[in-house]
Amino acid sequence: MQKNVRVSELYESQVRKLKRLHRNGACKTELKREAVHLGELKRLLRHVRSKTRPKYNQTPASYSPVRTEYPAHMNLPIDDEGFIVSFSLSPDSTEVSAVQFYQKFGFVIFRDILDPDECNASQCEIWDALEQQYPGLHRSSIPSLSVLTSQTYGLSSAPAVFTPQMLRNRCNPKLVKVMRLLLGDNDILMSHDRWCFYRPTKSLGICETAVDMPEWKTAASLHLDLNPWTFIEDKVNVQVQNLYYDNLRDFSKEMNSVNEVTGPHLQGVLALTDSMENDGGTVLVPGFHHVFSSWVKSLGDIKNFAQHSDPIRNRLVWRGGGSGSFKFCDSDPIHHLKQRITVRAGSLLLWDQRLVHGSVPNDSNSFRMAQFIRPFRRKTYDSMRLERRSKVVTAHLESAGKNFISSLTTDNKRVLGLHGYLDN
Repeated sequence: MQKNVRVSELYESQVRKLKRLHRNGACKTELKREAVHLGELKRLLRHVRSKTRPKYNQTPASYSPVRTEYPAHMNLPIDDEGFIVSFSLSPDSTEVSAVQFYQKFGFVIFRDILDPDECNASQCEIWDALEQQYPGLHRSSIPSLSVLTSQTYGLSSAPAVFTPQMLRNRCNPKLVKVMRLLLGDNDILMSHDRWCFYRPTKSLGICETAVDMPEWKTAASLHLDLNPWTFIEDKVNVQVQNLYYDNLRDFSKEMNSVNEVTGPHLQGVLALTDSMENDGGTVLVPGFHHVFSSWVKSLGDIKNFAQHSDPIRNRLVWRGGGSGSFKFCDSDPIHHLKQRITVRAGSLLLWDQRLVHGSVPNDSNSFRMAQFIRPFRRKTYDSMRLERRSKVVTAHLESAGKNFISSLTTDNKRVLGLHGYLDN
């Protein structure tokens, strides 16, 4: 490939090439092929001109938050291939080491949860959904990626995804075993969440030329998927028991409505592609679970953080009924403690929900695809809420394919939360 050039230069070059072919009497097939390339470049150029490159982690000079109750930096072990050290499910001594790692750092990675075929099937479902939603997108065409947006962190538009392979991943026996191991509870329900898709942004092969597309980068973030003030209360959040799941966003709300009484709580990402340092993806603040309670107490009045839009202040995003999420502004010194978590395709990254986490944009020529997933302890649901949830889940699974439910084992059905599999 040639050295990186601007998209406008590629477009102008393709225009000249097409004119030259017309003058020389090229055949219709060749002219049509080159016209298609020109159309792709034109759409790409229009996209570039309509976007301003986002600014990441800029520190406003007017704001200097006091660093209080943050953990010390922790050095994470790296394996010979540049990934964070991961664990297998056997033998038992390995599981003990994995639990000790989790307790120390607040996260752990289990490898080979999905095999290559399962990763490929998951990727295909994501491509299928995107191509259906965005006319003009073709997985074999890099320029056609310009029809996508980076405004929503690469997340699927549906708050909960019920396609066959995503469902199979949630009830994968290896994955369920890991969840039960870390929760210390065999009676669990799996979340129904979504996936993410990051476009490559560096050295993209377009017309045999390497092109950078910084406009395709997602925004960086650092947050907690909980309300810190209500999390430490010594009472159950009763509002979460009133969820009806008639809106798919209720599956998101139940993930943000947790507290210490119903814990422990895990969050996770199932890697569907390799995720190296520059590929974009998850960042964590290791050890934050050790200082979480003291940090919350140091925050002061919740009113100072709720429902404001000042970009240089940390804020609580209130979601009603005591649930919410806590967003760290770009200038908070906690950003100096975040670390990129590299994982292999098929690996499951799990972290304590009290761990500050987020994502950074893709800065490579690789795609990033992942599935978000987490478990709940079944006993934290009251019977009426569990009944409502199970009926909605069952209806969605029935639409996943004629024989899909019949292909599941009894344990699969139970952890997915199907109606009729609620009792002990």
